[in-house]
Amino acid sequence: MKKTLLTTIIALGLVSTASAATYKADVPASIITPNQVESKYLGELAYTDGAPSLETHRKASDFVDTADAVRVFLSGIPVASIQGLLAGHQSIGMEANRTIGISEQLLDAKSIWLTANTTTPYVSGEIDLKEGPVVLEVGTPVLGLVDNAAFKFVSRVGATHPQDQGKGGKYFFYHSSYQGELPKGYIHVKSDGYRHWLLLRVITAPQTMDSDIAKLKETMKLYPYGKQDRTNFKNFSGVKYNTVHAMDESFYAEINALIQYEPSSVFDAEWLSMAKRLGIEKGKPFAPDARMQGIFKEAAKIATAEARSYYFHPDESVTRYSDRKWFTPLVNGHEFIDNDNGVVNADDRALFHFMATGITPDMVTKTEGQGSDYLLATRDQDDKLLDGSKHYTVTLPAGVPVTKFWSFMVYDNQTRSMLETDQKGAGVDGLSKGVKKNADGSTTIHFAPKAPQGAEGNWVQTVDGKGYNVIFRVYGPTQDWFDGSWKPSDFKAVR
Repeated sequence: MKKTLLTTIIALGLVSTASAATYKADVPASIITPNQVESKYLGELAYTDGAPSLETHRKASDFVDTADAVRVFLSGIPVASIQGLLAGHQSIGMEANRTIGISEQLLDAKSIWLTANTTTPYVSGEIDLKEGPVVLEVGTPVLGLVDNAAFKFVSRVGATHPQDQGKGGKYFFYHSSYQGELPKGYIHVKSDGYRHWLLLRVITAPQTMDSDIAKLKETMKLYPYGKQDRTNFKNFSGVKYNTVHAMDESFYAEINALIQYEPSSVFDAEWLSMAKRLGIEKGKPFAPDARMQGIFKEAAKIATAEARSYYFHPDESVTRYSDRKWFTPLVNGHEFIDNDNGVVNADDRALFHFMATGITPDMVTKTEGQGSDYLLATRDQDDKLLDGSKHYTVTLPAGVPVTKFWSFMVYDNQTRSMLETDQKGAGVDGLSKGVKKNADGSTTIHFAPKAPQGAEGNWVQTVDGKGYNVIFRVYGPTQDWFDGSWKPSDFKAVR
């Protein structure tokens, strides 16, 4: 009878047999998991002396897989963005290593591009090194870059390349596995990846744009090395097509496409490890079951909320001025490495690639009178989201510190592409006809659905009931810009 009672007590967990052990440790309470735990996100979690129940196991697995999928999404935004760009241009007939696309009449809101501008023509193409080296011939002044499938910088092209400097030349792009001879007289560019995005801007002026584009088409060529038989040109001005990656569960199929195609060395190893746990692995089919499809759907919702929060609730680390709402994700350079501790700032990287395309050191090179710089605005001076129904003003103090010009562009909050209005330019800049200065030399720009009387030349059209965001660009910034002694006002609502 006594033995039966003792056995029952032990089975109920009311007595610990460990108390009778000869070798007994002082066990900290912090390493013990109670049999019943209440979680904020998972509810009740049940254990038997540290061993999770099947239900607890399933809850934890779903949560961790969802968390991993969120991180794969946020850290994979650069990869998905490249896939979106390349797939978008393929959809309008552009062929890798053969087609050069040009916005010959500039871009407008018909084409969905992340934060494109309408001040200079874009030149775009795909360089794919999987089958061998590729040659790009440049004969007129351009300014641009080549980025790989992880959206990492590979090379400058044009005026800022030390061997080009605006004179042009033949660029020889080759994969690091290439064993052949490097031809003389070429600018050699080695890469560890296969697919690359080429993005250039034509160095031109409004009055010579047509002739400068004509000269570019006469001299620029893109072809596989040794196969200089043809180069095609595609005018994508006014073409309706999309280059922006998905924000739902189809995002994971987009990153899978490049993971399958590219050498794994192009991507971060830990990111690939998390993707592998989710069934996204090079050399294996991507076929998520019903459970994983549900996890991808849920993770995309959470990751979307986080990515959009970076943009519409920017924290102090990316704010440019202590007394302004303007911000920039490039505070730590084009590789997003924190200047204080050498750690990659993944949030800033996700923010940048969520809203922009193209990455190059030229974006952050602080050389007086050269390059360009950017400020972003999603909120007014009262910290309220910009509302297309309202009338706002932004004032540029006299003496804008640029050697070239300044520019405002408005973008749709959903697509981060140009806002769809009746203004083809989706903005205004210092070269625009009709821009008037105030008596003190300052310039006030108006953002509203309708043009304020007498300020039509200083007006940027917005859409009633539609949210938007703005990029202020300066081309050829000077010292007053870099040291912050000159700065634009915040958006001020006109009461």
